[in-house]
Amino acid sequence: MSRPGTTRGEGTRDRLTRLARESGVPLLRIGLGVVYLWFGALKLFPGGSPAEDLVERTVSALTFGIVGGDLARVGAAISEIGIAVVLLSFRVPRWCAVLLIGHVVLVSTPLVLFPGEMWSGPLRASFEAQYILKNLVTVAAAVVIASSHPRVR
Repeated sequence: MSRPGTTRGEGTRDRLTRLARESGVPLLRIGLGVVYLWFGALKLFPGGSPAEDLVERTVSALTFGIVGGDLARVGAAISEIGIAVVLLSFRVPRWCAVLLIGHVVLVSTPLVLFPGEMWSGPLRASFEAQYILKNLVTVAAAVVIASSHPRVR
């Protein structure tokens, strides 16, 4: 007798492929949600995030000095925690993708705003720049999440 969801002729490779297909997007959302929640929570506390100074300076530069310091840090924390909640809710995949891509665009601005700190030569990214550039994976994840909506298929 076969297990529910499997067929008699289904081999191990087929079962693993089906498992990957069915669990890939949920695992992607959970993984990203945990990271956004974790990094956002760190920013709630002064000195809690190694990116705190960069966040504060970036927000200050983008708002022409109107928003900075603790308000910038807490605003970034709340936005990241909000994105985590959307990711972990398993709802609104298109809005989730929009939020992720919007966040990546904003957190990528130091690459342009502070080039002397971000680049030590052609293609020689600082540690902070590498931290930012890894967000290209987040853009790919956003596309996968958006495409998971049933009406897209």
